[in-house]
Amino acid sequence: MISSRDAQAVPAAAASQTHRMPNLELAPTSAPLRSVFSIAVWFGIVAGFGEGFGLLLFQRINWRQWARVMHVSKEILWISPVVNLCLFLLIGLAVALVSRIFRRIPAVRVLVFLLVFFTTYDWLMLSGHFYRRAGLLFALGVAVAFGRWFGKHETASVRVWRRSVPWLAASLAMVTIAIQGGKWIAEERATSNLPVVAAGSPNVLVIVVDTLRADHLSSYGYSRATSPNIDRLARSGVLFENAIAPSSWSLPSHASFVTGRTVHEHGVGNVQPMPWMGWGNAGLNGLPTLGEALQKQGYRTGAFSANRIYFTSNVGLGRGFVHFEDYFDSVGDRFVRTQFGREFARLYMNRSAKSRFTRAFQYFGLSAWLDKDSEGSGDYGGIYGIRKRADEVNHETLHWVARDRQHPFFAFLNYLDVHFGYGGPAGYPKPAWDKGTTIDEYDAGVKYTDDSVGRLLHGLDSMGVLKNTIVIITSDHGESLGDHGLSFHGAALYWELVHVPLIVSYPNQSYSNQSFPGHVPQGVRVEQPVANAAIPNTVLSLVGAKENPFAGPTLAGLWGPSAPENWPNVVSELPQTNTIVPADRAMQGKIPIATDGWMTSVISPQWQLIRHERLGSQIYNWKGDPGELTDLANTPQGRAAVAALARDISR
Repeated sequence: MISSRDAQAVPAAAASQTHRMPNLELAPTSAPLRSVFSIAVWFGIVAGFGEGFGLLLFQRINWRQWARVMHVSKEILWISPVVNLCLFLLIGLAVALVSRIFRRIPAVRVLVFLLVFFTTYDWLMLSGHFYRRAGLLFALGVAVAFGRWFGKHETASVRVWRRSVPWLAASLAMVTIAIQGGKWIAEERATSNLPVVAAGSPNVLVIVVDTLRADHLSSYGYSRATSPNIDRLARSGVLFENAIAPSSWSLPSHASFVTGRTVHEHGVGNVQPMPWMGWGNAGLNGLPTLGEALQKQGYRTGAFSANRIYFTSNVGLGRGFVHFEDYFDSVGDRFVRTQFGREFARLYMNRSAKSRFTRAFQYFGLSAWLDKDSEGSGDYGGIYGIRKRADEVNHETLHWVARDRQHPFFAFLNYLDVHFGYGGPAGYPKPAWDKGTTIDEYDAGVKYTDDSVGRLLHGLDSMGVLKNTIVIITSDHGESLGDHGLSFHGAALYWELVHVPLIVSYPNQSYSNQSFPGHVPQGVRVEQPVANAAIPNTVLSLVGAKENPFAGPTLAGLWGPSAPENWPNVVSELPQTNTIVPADRAMQGKIPIATDGWMTSVISPQWQLIRHERLGSQIYNWKGDPGELTDLANTPQGRAAVAALARDISR
């Protein structure tokens, strides 16, 4: 029974409840587009700045996983915010459009929930120590908790975000200008401070074709016409028939190329932790570099690398190069080096050629985004990066050369197209021999690289600079291709892994009616085994440098009127390493490999001694047995050769 007093109270209560109802609705029927835009911009820039610093931080912390992660440099501090800004704006636009169709959706709250979720996931995954499912669940929890807080402070929060967006945008602009402009200013200042160069000084071009075996070039006797442009260059200069690499993988060999020293001397046998304040002079055991020596002669110096794992400034090989281009060569490469770009690579880089996604990318001219590189590293079960092809290295080099005609240049290039996965880029014409076998694809990569060498030389010739340019072509190591049971490189020091091409060409001209020192004769072939680590010494002798900090004989002595006597035997070294791919690691216990000990090779005009610090010596008569099928270590002749060559092993 309801009393009259209760009856009077019911309408009042109902009226009060009706008055409060609007505050219990989910949200206004629509959100101002300006608010959505401001929130997306704010979160995009903040998430990007956090990601950029995080990628740089954890790259240093996780340096032991160097071969298995994607690498970045300071440019990521503006690239990550730009990429996240674009992605978050797309999310904001999608939420705004949906809220216009379904007007009861609380657009601002939904947008904030999504952006907090993606920002949290982004930052969590930077460490490299979260499982994706754990990261997704944790990010979801953070987004829910923040959403509850935001529901109580929506108006104030949106006001703060809108007011601070211009400051964040200005910060992003300043960071971009500081990084990109700072690089340009530093290069211009270094170039303007170069000493006066000797009249007629030649340019220097060194091309390292990563993973190129000498015996797969036509000029070295290969049956296939893989290298017409390199062959033509060989006919115009000197070809070393038995050039030997400093090691059988990229990092130690490139360190030897820039220092002219053996692996145990420069100390870069494996990746080392990055100093927090940069390498300075600490890397390479403080040894002088070819770039530094040429700068003292008035040269501007630049490096252009397609090997973004082991020939970069990050690993300490940038000293002496005023200009160094490794990462961020394209929009696609910039994208996949961000955190969400890596997620894209993980999900889509391995799709088949027939998938709708792949065909869509091809339709829009984005096939290069799906050109896989082992950096990442997909070879270890991780993700794949986007391959930097020789044509892009050429473009960077030619653009840099054209910027300054007042100073001679020293350009050091790394082409990675012969490296696994083999073959040229998708759509590039396949040679007639390419039926899809491993050797066929390897040779197709050689042919594409040779075509790229031809295009580079043509570009330099069109500028009028090739006629006064020393051109050196070599490789950092070979490739096993099944020999000795191995597939790739970096596991051993057999002949096929250290025997590399070495060609030196320099047109014989005169300047000011007098011959410039060190011109290279044409069509000469040198049989003597030599170290291509002698390139720095040889270059300085060819440019007529008054000071030469590099020890050892110059290769120029071997094409002179009389070859010097007692040329030193050639030493290659392979420190113990864990960077060996599973296919080659399976040979552990069957043959001596570097998974369990340092290896050293000594090569004379007849013999190759290979010594493993734990498993003893092998010795081969490479002259009569180039496939190194017969180990002579237990024969009287072999034991005598081992004793003679062991004197050259200093470690």
